[in-house]
Amino acid sequence: MTSTQPTAADGIRIRFWIWTALVTALLTSFAFVVLPKLDIETDIVALLPSVQDDAAADRAVDQFSQALARKVIFLVGAPQLDAAKADAAKVAAALRGSHAFSEVTLEISGTSAQLLNLYRAHRGSLASTRQLALLRAGDDERLLRDTLRAAFTPAGLTRPLSLVDDPLGLASDWLQQQVPALGAAQLDGSVLVVSDQTTRYVLIVAELAGSPFASDTEEAATTAIASCRNALSPGSELLVSGTVQHASAIASRAQNELATFGTIETAAVVALLLAVFGAMRPLALGAVTMGLAFVAGMTTTQLLFSKVHILALVFGSSLIGGVIDYSIHFFADRFRNTAAWTTRDAYEHVGGAILLGLTTTLLGYLVLLLMPFPGLRQIATFCLAGLIAGCGTVLCWYPVFYKPPEKSPTLGPRTGAYLTGRFSAWRWTPFHIACVLAVSGAAIAGIARVDLQDDVRTLQSSPAALVAEERRVAALLQTALESRYFLVRGANEQALLETEERLTTALDGLIAAGKLGNYTAVTHALPSYRRQRESSELLQSHVFGPQGLQTRAWAALGLPADAIARRAAASAELAPLSPEEWLASPASESYRTLWLGAVAGQYASIVTLGSIKDIDALHEVARSVDGVDLIDRIAAISQVLHTYRVAIGWLLVVVYLIAGVVLSRRFGWREVPSLLLPSAAASLVTLGLFGWFGVPVNLFTLLALWLVLGLGVDYGIFLRHGRTALGTAVLSVTLSALTTLLAFGLLAFSATPFIRSIGLTLLISITLSWLYAMLSCVPGAPRNV
Repeated sequence: MTSTQPTAADGIRIRFWIWTALVTALLTSFAFVVLPKLDIETDIVALLPSVQDDAAADRAVDQFSQALARKVIFLVGAPQLDAAKADAAKVAAALRGSHAFSEVTLEISGTSAQLLNLYRAHRGSLASTRQLALLRAGDDERLLRDTLRAAFTPAGLTRPLSLVDDPLGLASDWLQQQVPALGAAQLDGSVLVVSDQTTRYVLIVAELAGSPFASDTEEAATTAIASCRNALSPGSELLVSGTVQHASAIASRAQNELATFGTIETAAVVALLLAVFGAMRPLALGAVTMGLAFVAGMTTTQLLFSKVHILALVFGSSLIGGVIDYSIHFFADRFRNTAAWTTRDAYEHVGGAILLGLTTTLLGYLVLLLMPFPGLRQIATFCLAGLIAGCGTVLCWYPVFYKPPEKSPTLGPRTGAYLTGRFSAWRWTPFHIACVLAVSGAAIAGIARVDLQDDVRTLQSSPAALVAEERRVAALLQTALESRYFLVRGANEQALLETEERLTTALDGLIAAGKLGNYTAVTHALPSYRRQRESSELLQSHVFGPQGLQTRAWAALGLPADAIARRAAASAELAPLSPEEWLASPASESYRTLWLGAVAGQYASIVTLGSIKDIDALHEVARSVDGVDLIDRIAAISQVLHTYRVAIGWLLVVVYLIAGVVLSRRFGWREVPSLLLPSAAASLVTLGLFGWFGVPVNLFTLLALWLVLGLGVDYGIFLRHGRTALGTAVLSVTLSALTTLLAFGLLAFSATPFIRSIGLTLLISITLSWLYAMLSCVPGAPRNV
C-alpha cells in the first residue's frame, strides 16, 4: 500500500514553487512599477524627522527651504565691465535655453519699471523706511536739502523719475528699498555688479526647474553650467553658488564609490568562494541571492516611501551583501560529510540556525521601523525586505538548484580544522584574564574620552573646489545668506504683515547696534494697511499739503505757481496697495520666495538675515515679538541627531535584552552570555578605540553597532549550533566575517563622512566580534571536523 504522507522531498518542491511564484511577482513589480519611477534621494536632511514643534511651522519651513534650495547665484567676471556684461548675457541665454532653470534674472530694468508703475498707483501711501523716520522726527528740512543737492549734482540723474515728477526722491528711495539685500552688489545700468581688485562681476540669479536633489535636475543643471563655462571669452570666469552643485557632486561621488567598492568586493568574494568551494555554481547562486535581496529592498522601499535615500541604498545594499552568509553556511555544510552529503542534509542541519539568526536580526530592524525617523525607517525597510528575500532564496531554492562538485576542494576543510585547533587550544589562564581586564579597562577609559558629534554639517562634505567657490561668491557679495531666518505667522494677511513690521523695527535696532548686517522682508515692498495709513497721514501732513515739502521743493526748483497747483492736485493717490494686487504684479517677483501665503490655516512669511553678529540678540527678538520664530535649521537638525543618537543607544540595550530572551528559548540562559558578549564587547572596545584615537561618534556609528549585534549573534549561533562539526562551523563563520568585512570595510575609505563612519565602525567591530565569538564558543567544544 502506497503511503499518502508528504515526504521531505515533497516539502522541498512545494517551497520551491511557492518561492518561485513570489520571486516572479517581485521581479515583475520591480521591472514595471518601481524601476520606471525609481527616485534616489541625496539630501541628508530628508533622512531626518521634523525639526519643528508643530505641523504648520514644519510645512512653512519646508516650503521655504525647498524654494531656497532651487536658487542658484552666478557671478560672471572679466577685467572690463563691458566684457563681463557681454559674457553674462551669453550665460543667461544659455541657462534659459537649457530648460534646467525655470527663471533666470540678469537685467532688472523691466522690474524697476513695473515697480515704478506700482508706486505711481499708490504713491499716497508708500514711502521708504528712511523717509518715514525723517518725517516722524520732523526733519523736513533734510529732505528739502537732498532735493536741492540732487538738482545741482549728478546724483539727480540717477533717479528713475525726473526732479519735477519726484522732487523729494520719494520714488527713488522706495524703489531702492525694494532691492533685496545682496551685500556689495550695486546697480550699474540694468544689472547688479560687484568687484574685487582686478575683476568686475555681473550677478545672475536663477531658479531651478525642479528639486536640486532630483537626479534629472542635477544632470540638466550641471550640464548647463559646464556649457556656460566653455562659452566664456578668454580671460573671463564663472563663479556659481547653489545647492545643486553640491548635491550633484555628492551623489556622483557616492555612485562612483558604490561602483568601485562593489567591484572590489565582488572580485574578492569571487576569488574567496572559488578557492573554498571550487565551483562556479555557488558563485552564481550567491549572486542571484544577493540580487534578489537587493531588488526586494529597493522595491519595498520605493513603494512605501516613494523615494530611496542614498544612505538606505548604501547601508542596505552592504547589509544585504551579508545574505551571502546564509549561502556560505549552506554550502560549507557539505564539508561535514563530503561523501554522503545532500542538499536536504544542509536544509535540515543549518536551516534552523539560519532562521534563528534571521529572527534575531529582524527583531532589531523591527524596532527601528517603529521609530518616527524617516531615514531609520527606510534603512529598516530595505534591510527587512532584503534579508527575508535572501533567506527565502537560500532555504527554498538551494536544495533544488545546488549540486556539489564531484571533487571536493580541501582548502576549506583544512582552514576550518586549523582555526578550530588554534582556538580550541585557548585556555582562560590568569594571564589571559588579566589581559582581558586590561583591555576592558582601557576601553572604558576610552569611552569616557569619546567625542560625541551631532552637528549635521560634519556628516556630509562637498569637494574642496566647490566649497572654495562658494566662499569666493560670499566674499565678493560681502554677505552670505544665513541658514538662520525668521518665520512670521499671522491669522490673516494683515495680521501677518503687522507682525513682520514689528519684527523689522526690532531688526533695524540690531543693525544700528552692529549686531546684524542686513535682512530682507516682504514688508519692505508690501506694507500693512496700518503702516500705509500711517504713511498716508505723514505724507499728507508733511509732503502733499498746500504748504508741504513737495510744494516748497517745486518752488525752489523754479516751477510757476499754476504748474505747482496742477501737479499738487494730481500728486497724491490715496488707494492702499493690497496683497492681491502686489502678488499679481511682476514687481513682487523678488519677494515671492519669502511670501509663503496660507499654510495650515495661517498666513506665513520669511525674513532672511545676513551677516549675523549676535545670535543671542536674535533669540531675544524672537521671544519679544509674538508670532515670530527664529529658525535655526542646523541647530535644530543637530538637536534631532543628538536626541536620536541617545534613543538608538538605549534601544540597542533593549534589543540586546530581547535577543537574549529569544536565544534563551533555544539554547538556555547559560548559553546566552557566550552568544551576546562577543557583539557587546566588540562594540564597547570599538567605542573605546574611537575615544583614544579621536574618532567622532555619531548617530551613524550607533547604527553600525546595530549591525554588529545581528552579525555577532549570528556567529555565536552557528558556532553553538555546529558543535558536532565544529571545523565546518568555524569555516562558515570565518568566511561570513570575511565577506562582511569586504562589504562594509571598504566603506571606511569613503569620502562621505557619515558613510566613512559606518565603514570604520564595522571594520573594527566585525573583526573583534569574530575574534570574541571564536574565543567564547570554540574552546572546550568537541573538535569533530
